[in-house]
Amino acid sequence: MYPVPTAEVHAANPSLLAAVDLGSNSFHMVIAEELGAELRLLDRLREGVRLAEGIGPDGRLDGQVEERAIQCLQRFGQRLRVVPPPRVRVVGTNSFRLLQHAEGFLARIEAALGVPVEIISGREEARLIYLGVAHSLALAPEERRLVVDIGGGSTEIIAGRGFVPGIRESLHFGCVASTREYFPDGKILAPAFAALQQRVRLALEPSLGDYHRFGWDQAVGSSGTIKAIARILQENGRGTRITAAGLRWLQEEVLALGHFRSLQKIRGLKADRIPVFPGGLAILAAIFAAFGLEEMRFSDGALREGVIYDLLGRIHHEDTREQSVQGLQERFHCQQERNEEIWKWAQRIFRQLESDWELQESDLQPLRWAVRTHDIGLDIAHSGFHKHGEYIWRNADLAGFSQREQLFIAVLLRLQRKKFLTGSQIQALGISAEDLPRLQRLAVILRLALLFQRGATALTVAPTVMAQGQSVQLRFAGDWGRQAPLLLGELEQERDFLSPVFQLLF
Repeated sequence: MYPVPTAEVHAANPSLLAAVDLGSNSFHMVIAEELGAELRLLDRLREGVRLAEGIGPDGRLDGQVEERAIQCLQRFGQRLRVVPPPRVRVVGTNSFRLLQHAEGFLARIEAALGVPVEIISGREEARLIYLGVAHSLALAPEERRLVVDIGGGSTEIIAGRGFVPGIRESLHFGCVASTREYFPDGKILAPAFAALQQRVRLALEPSLGDYHRFGWDQAVGSSGTIKAIARILQENGRGTRITAAGLRWLQEEVLALGHFRSLQKIRGLKADRIPVFPGGLAILAAIFAAFGLEEMRFSDGALREGVIYDLLGRIHHEDTREQSVQGLQERFHCQQERNEEIWKWAQRIFRQLESDWELQESDLQPLRWAVRTHDIGLDIAHSGFHKHGEYIWRNADLAGFSQREQLFIAVLLRLQRKKFLTGSQIQALGISAEDLPRLQRLAVILRLALLFQRGATALTVAPTVMAQGQSVQLRFAGDWGRQAPLLLGELEQERDFLSPVFQLLF
């Protein structure tokens, strides 16, 4: 999308990987080196951007906060020049999920970093956090753990075993937003503190039983808030781990000081953490009370490390997204053998059109996922099954996928049959202008693959496909219409369906 100059590509180290975590409070970057089957972390960068405090009620981002974010990412971008772009992954979390009319901001981020931003769901964020924490701990593979991450805009709580997350929840409040909402004038009053804790307990109540049934052998915290609390307790002689008693002491200290400007008196609390600290402390204390925790250890591993390990899995063909697609196929009883036949046709058509339509090798992946799951809507109803499939892809909790990826495939399923939507209609479904041409072309390939799988088996010679702009030319050998009358009839109907967006010639 934003190509790196050739000289920089040659200078890049092919063994490096990088992850950038665009959090609501801080932006983080981790660079690691792949050494055989292991990863060695080489560099960590963090800058407090406090993106969440710049989002207004209308979802628009304050200009000064946007500039602060871009300046940070330009510095990150300089460091990323040594990493090949395919080995870099950038994820946006809660604040990016809340932003409205952010196309210009996202384009500036991609220009600064050289790679696109993936906006991930709260549950996907929870999965990646757990993965990062699990890899950072030298623990028994079957050990159960409860992981808590208090971010700037959301709080993730995950129960898992070994490297596999079991229960994942994302609560829609974090240290930045909560501090701004409950302590807006800098005063830290007990009623506001109690009100925030009550909100946390109410949010947790519906899922507490599931967590307790799953169980845990230890509780682990990640994120800046928990790290700050652990450091304060240690520097004040309250032990090397966060305990319920230590939290009670710290809460009393904060309430006694009563104002943000007095929090600098707390030994171990850094100045840049003060503006978001009261909200984070209240959230963690409420979680301790709700789960009945007595102690929690801190882990340096978090979302960015999880992104690194997930990226490494993709590179080595252990892609979590493949497991999610397989789960969809099984849950919605897809006709997998038939879909493999459709996939053979889709690949054949893709290879014939990739030059004419300037398609990339990476475009095969969403096309393959769409082919493999194009019939999931049939489990709901045959009538309008393409719309049911779109709904499932758009709303399902699919591990490994960004929101943009899920939306792209959802609309691809929507376009597999019936009247082809216009560009403005497709954009009304949430597709960006940047993704529109690629989506339209892949949808035509999907539609032709479905038609050919049904009707071209009677042909002695497979058809060839060419394209020029929005015109698609099919060429058949011999008296093909007599050999495959069903295909001829369907193509005539398809020509009408595709018009006026595409012109189908045969």
